[in-house]
Amino acid sequence: MSMFDRLFGRARRVTEDNATVELPKPQGPALRVGNVQGVGARERQEDSFAVCNVSDPEALERAGLFAVVADGMGGMDSGNEASEAAVEAMVQLFRSLLEEGDIPRQLREGALAVSDGIFQRFQGRSGTTVVAVRVLGDTLHWLSVGDSAIFLKRGECVFQLNREHTCLNDLYLRELHQEPIQRERAEQDEDARRLTAFVGMDRLNQVDQSLRPWRLQPGDVVLLCSDGISGVLTVPELKEAMSAPPDEGCRLLETMVAEKNLPAQDNYTGVMIAYQLKQTGER
Repeated sequence: MSMFDRLFGRARRVTEDNATVELPKPQGPALRVGNVQGVGARERQEDSFAVCNVSDPEALERAGLFAVVADGMGGMDSGNEASEAAVEAMVQLFRSLLEEGDIPRQLREGALAVSDGIFQRFQGRSGTTVVAVRVLGDTLHWLSVGDSAIFLKRGECVFQLNREHTCLNDLYLRELHQEPIQRERAEQDEDARRLTAFVGMDRLNQVDQSLRPWRLQPGDVVLLCSDGISGVLTVPELKEAMSAPPDEGCRLLETMVAEKNLPAQDNYTGVMIAYQLKQTGER
């Protein structure tokens, strides 16, 4: 069976129209998970997300926790369907990972297969961003395509793990390497926020990912989110939310987004994962 056939099986809906979806708390003592999702000012929800093994201690210990967020492209047809299909296929990819194999390579090849499948299904008329993480023990692997974000809070610092695939970032890289440009001019460019890579494009060749496992430390917090959060909230605001327990932190993210009261507020989705030491007596 090909990678494509394994990843694109029966589809199921993973998007919820309600602002917040209650996920069961993981039984494994080292991880705590929260999530938030809202429509914003849009007519429909085009974000999708999934969290795997969150309520199965044995699967959590054996295969780890997997989380994925996808932001369907609102300027294209069927953005919600594209994000749902991508999330479902990424979940199948996670379940097919071979521990004895090269995890980063499997994730990259799988993401490219997912993109090819979305392209074949929608013939280039729809697409989605994808950010995903796999946490097994104290190791973290991550992958991203598009402009959704993965943040890590460690101690008092919050930093973004992935590079967003936008024209603006390409302009910044060009400035660093060879062609100095004015920051203000780059940010005001009409194509600044246009995606240079997304799942469902023809011949995707940009996948940002960890090339080796990140070692998590007690107290680390990881946040996956669509740009309805990352493009709206400041780093200090993200830090405040990520300093709270994940369920409380996600409610705080939602409150902060609502307080911005932006007339064009995009759909927003976030999954927050806190890594903690096992307590004495916990199994």
